[in-house]
Amino acid sequence: MAVAVVLGLALGLIGARPAAAQGAATLADCLAQAEQTNPDILREKEIIAESIGGYRFSRGALLPQADATMSYQRYDEQLPSKRAIFGASLNDYYSDVSVKQRIFAGGKYFAQLSAAKLSTEAENQRLEQLRRDVAMSVTKAYYDQLRAQYALNIQKSVLEKLKQQRIVAQLLYNGGKTTVVDVLKIQTNESAQEDAVRDAANEVFVKALAVGQAIGVKNPVEAVFVMPETNANVHFEKELSDDELASNPEIRYAGRIIEKNAWEVKSYQAEHYPDFYLKGTYFREDSSMFPGNANWYAGAYVSLPLFRGGSLRAQVDKAKARQNQAKETSRKTMIALYARYASALSTVLNRKDRIATSQATLALAKETLTPTELRYSAGKISDLDLLDAQNLWSGAYMTHINAVFDYLISATELRSIWPDSIKGDLLK
Repeated sequence: MAVAVVLGLALGLIGARPAAAQGAATLADCLAQAEQTNPDILREKEIIAESIGGYRFSRGALLPQADATMSYQRYDEQLPSKRAIFGASLNDYYSDVSVKQRIFAGGKYFAQLSAAKLSTEAENQRLEQLRRDVAMSVTKAYYDQLRAQYALNIQKSVLEKLKQQRIVAQLLYNGGKTTVVDVLKIQTNESAQEDAVRDAANEVFVKALAVGQAIGVKNPVEAVFVMPETNANVHFEKELSDDELASNPEIRYAGRIIEKNAWEVKSYQAEHYPDFYLKGTYFREDSSMFPGNANWYAGAYVSLPLFRGGSLRAQVDKAKARQNQAKETSRKTMIALYARYASALSTVLNRKDRIATSQATLALAKETLTPTELRYSAGKISDLDLLDAQNLWSGAYMTHINAVFDYLISATELRSIWPDSIKGDLLK
């Protein structure tokens, strides 16, 4: 189920999977690889393995315990109590096999077994939450890298336009339609734009490294250069229902910890009760290496703590305090989830509306830029008007790019809280 949630995040966010460019990776590829290489996920899997080992250890305490011993001793003088067994020998060879079965210990070991089982269940919920967190981190890093690629593309487009306009400005100057100052202004902006392109290229590389880090690899990972096309008909659940909240892995984890602490309280309380067990031993003792004189004994044993200096009561109080802490942590988590969902919902709705606005602004900026470039080529307007139009277009383009990726990242956070909160496909 955990893998399905991660893949659901990927497919829900990217829709139909585009063909990967050479050396680039799709978001679905990155999410699938993160399951295999992310250190947080791998570490949590080992914690679960450790927890399973703890459960098996606790279960073993309820089963019969069998032990075998063997010893050899050499005496300086023969012990009177051993003379009938050893004769004149000073050697003592001893071996035995014992079987012990605990009958009653106040429920201590059953409580420890239940606590160990709940600990494993809690870690499984933590792994599920980690998968969601990693999916969100990878998705955010992926879209930030793709955003950086488009920013670089915009800066390159502006630089190319400036190079073309420098040629036009030189022709206009040669024809006496403009001054050398206008040519210098274009050249100055072109030089500054080259620096902007280099900065944007460096940002692309840095963001690619961030994608690799989120996945859990050292090498940079480049996103496929495809602009996501958002679906305007997608809908979002307005409220986080109690059932969905209860199924959230953070809440489930907190609940398992509360139950685990309750069993730990019982295990410490059981220390006040007697410990009753049966034990049987078969042994041999003689002066030779393969001892004879076979014998056995069996019996019932009871031990009861009488005085431990208040340590038993202190352990119970300590466990109860941990249980109360877990309850408050659970309550805090529940409040935080409500707030996070409401905040993420408000943000995603706001950013969804911003996409349409930025798209309309970009179209107007493009309509302004095209005739401005034509009029400048004809020598009818100044270079300042041309540069203003270019800045307006590049700024509007970048604003639209930011609106799209901010929206998709916000939707990722919303879905990480409630996977079914988004009705419909985010992308066409």
